[in-house]
Amino acid sequence: MKKREITITPYGGLANRMRALNAVIELARVSSLPVHTVWFSNFELNAPFEALFEIPQYENLSITEADFFDRFLYRSPRKHTLWLPYLTAPFMFDTKIYSTDFIRLRDKGIIADTILNGGRVLIESCYDFGSYASSLSKNFIPQKDILSQVDEFVNNNFSENCIGIHIRRTDNSLSIKNSPLSMFIDAMHREIETCADTKFYVATDDAATKNKLKRDFGDRILYIDTDCNRNSLQGMKEAVKEMWILSRTKKIYGSFYSSYSEIASQLGNIPLNILQI
Repeated sequence: MKKREITITPYGGLANRMRALNAVIELARVSSLPVHTVWFSNFELNAPFEALFEIPQYENLSITEADFFDRFLYRSPRKHTLWLPYLTAPFMFDTKIYSTDFIRLRDKGIIADTILNGGRVLIESCYDFGSYASSLSKNFIPQKDILSQVDEFVNNNFSENCIGIHIRRTDNSLSIKNSPLSMFIDAMHREIETCADTKFYVATDDAATKNKLKRDFGDRILYIDTDCNRNSLQGMKEAVKEMWILSRTKKIYGSFYSSYSEIASQLGNIPLNILQI
């Protein structure tokens, strides 16, 4: 009988990695399969897992920080990895599910069966599958220093009716094009008409957007002065803090093509309204 275990290298930004790892943990939990996570700190998310989160409570889970050589063992064959995984991976794994394979198998509805019946499986993914969103808050608990800052901010600033606003800008051209600021402003005015004491927690990667909303809505606007720089440890801690503060709001107005809005709403089990043209 084949040895059965899962190795996953989640990639992309914070929300992408969270949803990918969460789905694999929950699939493996049913069959008590071992899960080994190889965590790459890089320009997409330059922080060790344990600097951001407690280790999820699954006895068959291990998480290791990738070193220089691990990219030649656990990432897909490409120019960046000198195509070496073509040589190394067959000796280590029975089934390899790289990013393009993952999408194809998921779209066919056979991703779970492929993983469970694949023996020693390597997964490289930034996507989720299945209905595991309710497990996010169980599998991802911020480190105490981050969580205490979240609690302090919420306790000191939130009103009974605090709405989350997540406006993605900078490098996300699809969000900029499809979720213009005017749509958020219109939605905020509607919320105020419904409830006069509404406040808004604004999470955005664009200072000009934050300043514009502050001028228009004054003291109704809540935010933290932060630079969520993916390429720094402090920046990633701030990104986690913002996500958890968003999850404590009553509901979220989010940006098109941004998994950050989606994961924040799932963490808090709150409604998400994606504003798009």
